Amino acid sequence: MMPAFAAAASNGCTIGGWSIVTEAGGVPVRAGPSPGAPIVGRLPPAVDYEGGLFSGRGPEFSIVEADGGWFRIANVYVQTVKEDDVEEVPLDVTGWIPGRAIYFGLQTYKGFAKPDPASEVVYRFGELSHPRDWLAVTDCLGEWAQIAYGTPQDEKRMWVRGICAAQETSCDGVKGDN
Repeated sequence: MMPAFAAAASNGCTIGGWSIVTEAGGVPVRAGPSPGAPIVGRLPPAVDYEGGLFSGRGPEFSIVEADGGWFRIANVYVQTVKEDDVEEVPLDVTGWIPGRAIYFGLQTYKGFAKPDPASEVVYRFGELSHPRDWLAVTDCLGEWAQIAYGTPQDEKRMWVRGICAAQETSCDGVKGDN
């Protein structure tokens, strides 16, 4: 099940994602969009899971705003498996995390220069594109997300839509650009 999305602010986002960060201590959630902002909570580390599409399961969340490579998240929960059933456990944490800690699935074949399907196509995906191949999520606007890809020395950026926040499967009804 996907997180419930908050309504987009004028510079807001209406997408969701998850974290597959496995470092001990998880991801610090900050009070503001800065590495110097106070820590107000933590996303727990992702856990290995053989049946998952991305070989792990991390906390899921709504992404409601972007600011300088930082993303305000809400509606956070973790999924736990109990005897062939998945239980969603809400976490009482909201705040800002860096884009390098965000992952989601893509149900699209094109990346654009701008958050507009009439803009230049700057990237074409193969059949599968794995979030671990990205450098970071760098911005979002409504249903669009900007992704940095390439190498740190030769970073490129593209805008995509058709974002699926489900770790286990594709998202029915979520379409990108073919």
